[in-house]
Amino acid sequence: MLISCSWWKAGRDRAVLAFASCWLALGAPSALAQFSDMGALTQRGVPAEATAENGVVAQERAFAAGRRTAWDRIQGMVTTTRRPSDAELDRMVRSIVIEQETTGPQRYTGRLTIQFDAEAVRGFAEGGEVRAATQPSGSSQDAPANVTPATPILATLEAVARYETLNEWLEIRRRVTAAGVKLDVVGITTDRARLNLGLRVPVGMAPEALGHHGLRLAPGTGAANDQWRLGLAGRS
Repeated sequence: MLISCSWWKAGRDRAVLAFASCWLALGAPSALAQFSDMGALTQRGVPAEATAENGVVAQERAFAAGRRTAWDRIQGMVTTTRRPSDAELDRMVRSIVIEQETTGPQRYTGRLTIQFDAEAVRGFAEGGEVRAATQPSGSSQDAPANVTPATPILATLEAVARYETLNEWLEIRRRVTAAGVKLDVVGITTDRARLNLGLRVPVGMAPEALGHHGLRLAPGTGAANDQWRLGLAGRS
């Protein structure tokens, strides 16, 4: 009986030691492991509303407010007290689905389903580089994934982006960012936006570089506010 007890105790101790060794080898469970549950990163019924000089700007501001509200809901899951900037937050959102909306000349009101990208949220929580999330709502399935380049800005140019819908504008903006271009919106209306583009390639190579991301950059009329024109490839 004593031998049996000793054998059991030794076996138990070996099991405990093995478990402890495994625990140390793997590390304590990451506080970010919960991000593997994508359901927890999808927030539904998120209110989004804003007023602006026109409906397009109002919707964009409402979406930004909705992203912030959705982030506040999952803040407790993230092991950092740092608040993300609007740009970081935009890159962490994987998709936005409009549940319902009411639009007006200067106002947008809606409810959204917002899904965050697990890898992007991990990167933010760990203080690392936050790469852009993939495939936002309304994006083309063949659009290349975002990669944040390390090369510096080599040149700048002004371009006019033309679009017919808000989703088309959001897709242009997403692809520009995916190409590693620094994007500053100088002015925006319901069908066009004046942009300042910070390029990581020489100006002469910009049309080809943006073309790889499904964009068409072409010379404009040469007027002061029409040096270059930008749009989705395949559109006139």
